[in-house]
Amino acid sequence: MVSFTTLCLTLATVYAAPAKGPITLPLTRTRAVGPTRYVASTKFALERFGSSKKRGSAPLQDEADVFYQATATVGTGQSFTVDLDTGSSDVWIRGSNCQSNTSGDTSCSGNSVDTSDSNLQDQGQSASVQYGSGSVDFEIYTGDITVAGATASQLPFGVTTQETGFSGASDGLLGLGFDSISQISSTLGQSANFFDALGFSGSNNVFAFYLSNSADGDSGEVTLGGVDSSKYTGAINYVALNSETYWQFDASSVTYSVGKATGKVGTTSSGSTDAISDTGTTLIILGTSAANAINKAIGASAYSSSTGAYAINCNIAKTGPAINFKFGSKFTLSVPASIYVLSNGDGTCISGITQGASSQSPNIFGDILTRAYYTVYDKNNNRVGFAKAVHP
Repeated sequence: MVSFTTLCLTLATVYAAPAKGPITLPLTRTRAVGPTRYVASTKFALERFGSSKKRGSAPLQDEADVFYQATATVGTGQSFTVDLDTGSSDVWIRGSNCQSNTSGDTSCSGNSVDTSDSNLQDQGQSASVQYGSGSVDFEIYTGDITVAGATASQLPFGVTTQETGFSGASDGLLGLGFDSISQISSTLGQSANFFDALGFSGSNNVFAFYLSNSADGDSGEVTLGGVDSSKYTGAINYVALNSETYWQFDASSVTYSVGKATGKVGTTSSGSTDAISDTGTTLIILGTSAANAINKAIGASAYSSSTGAYAINCNIAKTGPAINFKFGSKFTLSVPASIYVLSNGDGTCISGITQGASSQSPNIFGDILTRAYYTVYDKNNNRVGFAKAVHP
């Protein structure tokens, strides 16, 4: 998931399963800078959500340092670092027999699950998922998966036998999308969704993300089973989902404005009419015409095909105009220059708005928006909500 930073979850509070109330987990930030990382994240995001790609678990790519990481306990106490991903729905952990198809690829290096654990049961089936940047094969097991003491009992999950293109610090992945895009669910004909298995219901059947600004010195957090009202101000504004796959909604009525520059975000001429709210994508990715117009209005240079980004003067972070996204007649979300100007760590900066959305790849509202707005993923009402984040 493309993150301007890698966020690691520190898990301290213990809860029994099924979960009955909110679980809040702090997120710490490790800065990952450089235009190469931002460009890699953008390419990765488009590959994940492009309609030509097979839906399923997302690849792990260390080159972009792009995932939210958590500690998960598998079986009777095996501990692993997993990536939290709102853009997929499977859970999988590296297996001891994992091998890469590419010489020099380190995807299978690191901790691996011991399948002789008495709590784990081999289901005798396997699945394979192909990606633009790699592939993963896994055997399907069932077992207890625990995060912060909340346990999904005997959850179907994958134990990888092959990973290519997934080199990174994590041992696996934990998806937070919908069950309809789970390869394991499709194979077994039963649900394999971690969040659903925790047992939240009604108004508690939600999770939410707060992403900190590195300059503020605070930590981000994710809350499972509720929201943290101390992290936002005002009302939570919701938009209905148009697909129970990714956290996807209709963007045909979403417009942008920067000073006198205005236009539509989701048009067939400049990109997809759909948009996805993804905690794993660093930038806001729009169609070419919208991205060009917005970047011209904020004072960024023309798009560079060699760098894959729009260069921008770092001083604009202090003086630049806000970028406003109006969701029809419902509400407007404003992203300040202090958030959309991203430092490369070498005295240069790039814009947090880039191009790439097309008829095959939807618009993506990534961490640039989530840092400005507390984001609520509401499974009870099939909607995603935004409230102005409270930063120190």
